[in-house]
Amino acid sequence: MTLQPIKGFKALDGCHCVTSSFKKVCAFNGYDISEEMLLGLGAGLGFMYWSQRGMLPFFGGRSNSDFNQELTRRTGIHIVEHETGSPARAEREMLRMLDAGQPVCLYADMAYLTYMGLPEDAHFGGHLIVVAGYDLAAQQVLIADTEPNMTGTKTGGFYTLSLKQLALARASKYQPFPPKHHWFTFDFAHAQPPERTALYDAIDQAAQIMLHPPIKNMGVTGIRTAAARARQWPAQFDEPTLRAALFNVYVYTEIGGTGGGLFRYMYSRFLNEAANLTNDPHLREAGHRVQACAEKWRALALPLAQAFEIVAPASLLPGLIDQLEQVAQLEEAAWQMLKR
Repeated sequence: MTLQPIKGFKALDGCHCVTSSFKKVCAFNGYDISEEMLLGLGAGLGFMYWSQRGMLPFFGGRSNSDFNQELTRRTGIHIVEHETGSPARAEREMLRMLDAGQPVCLYADMAYLTYMGLPEDAHFGGHLIVVAGYDLAAQQVLIADTEPNMTGTKTGGFYTLSLKQLALARASKYQPFPPKHHWFTFDFAHAQPPERTALYDAIDQAAQIMLHPPIKNMGVTGIRTAAARARQWPAQFDEPTLRAALFNVYVYTEIGGTGGGLFRYMYSRFLNEAANLTNDPHLREAGHRVQACAEKWRALALPLAQAFEIVAPASLLPGLIDQLEQVAQLEEAAWQMLKR
């Protein structure tokens, strides 16, 4: 018998693993909200450049660690993130929620999600999925996720995975972002539509993060830091590692669940939705500016898709560095326009 999801649960299309997973749970519970609105209300947009020994450089388009709390504050949905060091407890709590008729959002290392078809060393534990059913006799779970190789809005679907394989994915200790058996619970008892003040508060919070980051690796300053660090890559990395570093920028910008353009296309649509709700043309104009940022991010990323094919990968660096400096200027202007 084919494994079936909880009655009424749908594997919706989506852009980003976190917001698309949250949207699936919201839709299942009758709360109508777009994925873009979830990203915006959580002040979920940012920039982070991260590099440490033994790890390829990471370009991240999100940087708000309080995303879940901000969503709770601005939507009334009580979102709680749980963690345990016990694999047995993690599985027990998951099955308990499924038995109660609730899908389960949880983090998993993508390298262990065999339906993705990724290389065994492609570890990334910050991937959120939704478990929507299980068959204990067959030792299988049903997972709602999106097509891994698409960019923009990805096709949603259901995938089967063994309980053993899911346990490996949840227990992974690999960087970046080991999942640590994290999962989420949601309470919609006090959920409400987003209010005008919540929209402006969330937008200003994102602007402040981008313009006044706590460290130089984040925000607009972080984009300029990334440009400076990229200049050092030929001396820092051998050729195979340089190829992988360049290709990673492409992945994290375009196909790594960002909606394309390092989340900026998503955020521009959020601003357009906010403009419609508030009847504020200023937000619509800012949305156009953020879309221009998205297009610049896409332009700098697409040539890097050829990093493993090109004869001299270092020849890609001048274009990358130049466009990082350009996008920093575009972003600074856009966020200055959005801050209060």
